Amino acid sequence: MNDLTLKKDNTNRIRTLQGARFLFVAFIYLSHCVTPNVSTPFDFGGDIGVSFFFILSGFVMSWGYGPSVSRGEFSTRSYFWHHFWRLYPLHVLLFALMLALDSRLGYKYDLVQTLSTLFLVQSWIPSNHTLYNINAVSWFLCDTLFFYLIFKQLYAWLMSIDIRRHRYSYALLAFVSVYLIAASLVPADMTNCTLYANPLLRTIDFAIGIMAYRLYKWGTTASCPTATPLLNLPLAVYVLAGFVFYLIYQCLGYNGCRCAALFWPFMPLFILKLVSADGSNDPVARLLACRPMLWLGGISFEFFMVHLFAMRLTQHFIPLGDNVLYDYMYFAVAFVVAVVMAWLLHIGFVKPVGNVINRLFLRS
Repeated sequence: MNDLTLKKDNTNRIRTLQGARFLFVAFIYLSHCVTPNVSTPFDFGGDIGVSFFFILSGFVMSWGYGPSVSRGEFSTRSYFWHHFWRLYPLHVLLFALMLALDSRLGYKYDLVQTLSTLFLVQSWIPSNHTLYNINAVSWFLCDTLFFYLIFKQLYAWLMSIDIRRHRYSYALLAFVSVYLIAASLVPADMTNCTLYANPLLRTIDFAIGIMAYRLYKWGTTASCPTATPLLNLPLAVYVLAGFVFYLIYQCLGYNGCRCAALFWPFMPLFILKLVSADGSNDPVARLLACRPMLWLGGISFEFFMVHLFAMRLTQHFIPLGDNVLYDYMYFAVAFVVAVVMAWLLHIGFVKPVGNVINRLFLRS
């Protein structure tokens, strides 16, 4: 197989993945760029972005902590609380800011909407009434925290399966068939609160990330003739393949199959290609690993969490609806505002608060 040795910079990160983080969070931003004049959202950006991050989570957690799980040294409790306190303070801050801003603008939320969002349980409720409220992107944290809780058991199980046995291939084929049939039957207005956001169903993406790590691990110790030609292709081919998936996505219409399952065959290979291309002369890899992209990747979480607030704030200063050019100006300005706010939150809130919590409560 291609050399998949993980080349790391001094931040102990895979540079191509670091740059790709911001690329996909920018896709998610574009999916929220909607105004009266620009009424068709770029849903593909949100769906492929979420798929990337959920599958990437499975891969990165496996790479970083899989060996300790195998040695019996991984503590779910310790890992969960360390990472919970990296996410939750920023969630609470933006929850409060957005709630205050929305109250000023006349938006009202009932008690169930408010509490389910505050305590990050909204994805477990199969209702659009509770899913996207206040800082709507926080549903993503609900799923992520669930992945933290199940990682140890899921990783151990997936790594123990003998995938060469035919019965597992048949079981996988049967599962995917049942999923696709069920997904095609879900009403369009229930897709988001079931197939798209439900933590149990998005565990599939997380598990695919773990299996991608297993493929990486297999590739560093044995030959893998099936995957080698795919991983030898330049990243530009994967970018072109992404465009093909976009065309397929458009043909599917608003169908439950497209929000997650469409990306299962493509995304794990794309992530493995990003890993193998790190440090190479591939032009796309060099672009993703350049300093500006690494810096942007370093604030991608803060950007994701703050971008809706930045858009709401920018709307006060740029009139919408009169001219489509003003709308595109609004998207551009809000993007820059979100980047600046993400950087300020990273250095002025997330890191200091994280250091205090770690020093006072989390040191083992």
